[in-house]
Amino acid sequence: MPNGGSDCCGTCWFNAKNKVEAGYGYAKDSEPDFCAIRGIAIGDAFYTYCANHPHRSPERNPKPVGPVYTGDDQGNRTVLIALPDTPENRKSHLELLSRVDVRAAEEYPLGLPLCAVVIDQLAEWGEVRAIPELERINGLPWPRYDDFVDGVSSKVVEGAAAALEKLKRMRPGK
Repeated sequence: MPNGGSDCCGTCWFNAKNKVEAGYGYAKDSEPDFCAIRGIAIGDAFYTYCANHPHRSPERNPKPVGPVYTGDDQGNRTVLIALPDTPENRKSHLELLSRVDVRAAEEYPLGLPLCAVVIDQLAEWGEVRAIPELERINGLPWPRYDDFVDGVSSKVVEGAAAALEKLKRMRPGK
């Protein structure tokens, strides 16, 4: 079944159609695709993505992480639905940021890694409380030993550096 990557809503355990299972087992069912954690209908499940997918969040995080993306079979992804800026969403993203370590480089290599989505989301919100964690992340010894890991590492490192620069300019008193 052609799609834009196996990290799509069509294979996600949060897609109600998939009966809490990850994979292609229910792909041909006639039931509509619906995101159970975001409460939204999914128009094109095999070209729709988010950071809650099992490839990104194997611990089955039920709190929405970052926006919903649409994409193509070339790996291009753009924001389809922004994540609402609420105190609960900020808190859960700050908690996720505090757990980022170099193991993130082992994540599924297509699309944005979970921690890069978290970093981008906090920067989008202008969340200056993220600055200490971004500084910590920038100081981690990110692995650089093959194309996939290097690609994931560079997405995280570059995202953290850009977010840090943006947030430091926004910090009160600076």
